[in-house]
Order: sequence, then structure tokens, then C-alpha cells
Amino acid sequence: MFLRLSAVVLGFLLAVSAFPHIPTSFVLVGDSTTANGTTPNSGGWGNGFCGSTNTSTPSSLAPGTPCINTAHNGATTGSFVANGFFNISIAAIKAEVAKGRRTLVTIQFGHNDMKIAPPESMGANMTEMVRQIRALGAEPVLVTSLTRRTFFGNGTIQDALGPWADETILVAQRLGTHLLDLHAKSIAYCEEIGPDAAHRLNREPNDNTHLNHNGTIVFGRILADLMAASFPYQLPIVPNPPLTFNITNGIPSF
Repeated sequence: MFLRLSAVVLGFLLAVSAFPHIPTSFVLVGDSTTANGTTPNSGGWGNGFCGSTNTSTPSSLAPGTPCINTAHNGATTGSFVANGFFNISIAAIKAEVAKGRRTLVTIQFGHNDMKIAPPESMGANMTEMVRQIRALGAEPVLVTSLTRRTFFGNGTIQDALGPWADETILVAQRLGTHLLDLHAKSIAYCEEIGPDAAHRLNREPNDNTHLNHNGTIVFGRILADLMAASFPYQLPIVPNPPLTFNITNGIPSF
């Protein structure tokens, strides 16, 4: 159950949502932990950020804000390009930029890159993606990997993705891009709510990687709040004060 925020805090957040914004579009690039998914072994935070009429998931964005999810299940930074998925992203970016819209492009990988190559390989591929996105007149936003919800017996996360998250941070520092540290935030939240509540967000009972409907809402909101903090008063992100309160205070919402 959501807890109530004070009227003062609620009023502040609503005032932020009413701030005038430059017309903005979003394009999402990544693997299955960003992609929309309704089948086993799929499903990320994308629907919780963009919203979805197929799954009745509310958007974290103001009505009418384009949010195009081009992420793909099983993708690495290399296969995303080699298999033509990045061409789909580029086409979407070009279309939004051509409309005169500020276009932000999130890039989140690591879950599959870690299976085949060292972090530096992913970093080199990310660097090229950033270069191409900037050349199109859009703004890349690097996102560290969503944590897997796998725990040690003491209630802490077994973090195998750390080196790939660190590489994403390093690339962001080198290239001067915005960075959303979803990895650190998702670890902190999962540890605070504990294994039982964290696993209630799983796509399947033993799938600690992908998200069910509720998980998409929670982690989509975490991403939205990180984005709003990185671009203060600039973006058409709609506040969800009760959910943000629970996330900030380590309280399960589902």
C-alpha cells in the first residue's frame, strides 16, 4: 500500500510536472531489461517508463510524449548493431529530430555483454553508439544495468554485473554524457525491501532478471525519477509521489 506524502511535498512535485518543457521525445536502446515483454524470459522497465496500452501500464511521461522502445531481447552492444536493431533506433531518432523535438536516447546494456566479452568491449561499442547518436542531433543518456534480483543468504545482492556498470559509468565520464545509475539504485532498493518483495517483481518465479507488470511499474518509476533528477525541470516526466516515496524509503509497493 502506498504511504501518503505531506501536502507540501505533493504540491512541489505537482508544480514540477507543470513546468513548461521543450517538446521532447525518448528513444530506448538496450537489451531485454529495457525491452517491452509479455512472455517468459522477457520484460524490462521500458513499459513502466513509456507506458503501454497492451498491458495497461501507466506512462511516466506527460500525455502525447513520444517514447519509442527499440530495445531487443538477448542483445549485446555488438549484436544490437550487427543484427540491424540499431538501424531501427537510428531511424526513430532521425524521425523525432526532424520534427524539431529534443530527442533523448537511453542506452543500457551489460546483461548479455558480460556473457561473451570483457567490459571494455562493451564500452567501445557504447562509445560508437554515443558518437552516432550525437551526430544525428540527439542526446545520449547512458544507463547502468538493472540489477538481477539474486541474493546471498544475508540479504545482499549477488552482483555479477558490477564491472559492466562501472564501464558504463566510465564511458559516460569520458564522453560527458548524462548518466543514470540504475544499477546502484536498483540494488539499494532490492536490498531494502528484501528477497521476498523483490521476487514478487519477477516475470517468472525463478527469473530474477526480467520483470512482471508490477516490476515494470516500479523500475520504470526509478528510471523516470533518475532521469528527472539528471535533467531538473526540463523533461515532461509526470510525478508519482506515493510510488517515489515508497522507493525512496525502501517500502514494497506490491
